[in-house]
Amino acid sequence: MNLFFQIAEKVFDWNELIKVILILLACFIVPYLLIFLFSSKSKYMKAVKAYNRGDLDTAKYLLEKIKPTGSMYFYARLFLSQLEMRLGKKDAAIQICRELIREHPDKYEPYQFISQVYLSIKANDLCLDNIYKALDRNPPRKDKYALYVNMGTAFDEMKQYDEAIRSYLKAVEQIDNDHVVFNNIGYAYLMQSKFPEAITYFDKSIKLNSKFAFSYNNRGFAYANLGDFERAFEDFKASLLLDSSNPYLYKFRGISLYKFGNFTEARTNLEKALQLCPDFNDEISPILTEINKIS
Repeated sequence: MNLFFQIAEKVFDWNELIKVILILLACFIVPYLLIFLFSSKSKYMKAVKAYNRGDLDTAKYLLEKIKPTGSMYFYARLFLSQLEMRLGKKDAAIQICRELIREHPDKYEPYQFISQVYLSIKANDLCLDNIYKALDRNPPRKDKYALYVNMGTAFDEMKQYDEAIRSYLKAVEQIDNDHVVFNNIGYAYLMQSKFPEAITYFDKSIKLNSKFAFSYNNRGFAYANLGDFERAFEDFKASLLLDSSNPYLYKFRGISLYKFGNFTEARTNLEKALQLCPDFNDEISPILTEINKIS
């Protein structure tokens, strides 16, 4: 062996060099690793995993452990609001959103979250007020879409169908491939007895998703109101095959059978609708009374 390399091998110990490198790496990496393990981001990620596996108590515990100084505190509070809603604690969800609105008045997310809570409890005026505030803060496209959909739903609940249609169409301007939104537009037209317009949007909904039972229910009812009972009952049959537990199917099919003059089948369907959804009582009971008089 060359004399130089023999000397170098004696002077320079590669094992020692590797040890030094590992020590230096440990000095830099371990602190960062420890910081991450105990950081707000780590807790947040663990909370997401717990939430996804249905362990809501653990998720809530982890989110509440994130301190106001943590980088994920704002999003942790938003997440906690969503979790409280899922637990049925809507007052707690509202309180968290109000707290975030006070602390971050320029952010759209707290207004969006609180509007969803108000929508769920049918506080439609409060829902709309917060949707407008969220939109004023220029949220990204996907959130604008969600806000306009919720706006349409609130107007639907208030039976302001023209406003509902305008809101849904604004949602379509953001994202135009959601079969539910097209169904909702059609339903708003249906509630105004604008049956051809309703059918146009139910067609679009079914084209996007041929497995969505509600669009068949609604289109069938529109056809029945136009006197096209053959198409109506074809749609009701398609809906039945997709979802035999849908109360709207039995309500719309029952009313259509009543208009068609088949009172026995009409009664059977309307009673089934009431069994599945007692909220239909005010609408269905007068028809059942008329059927009983006729029979």
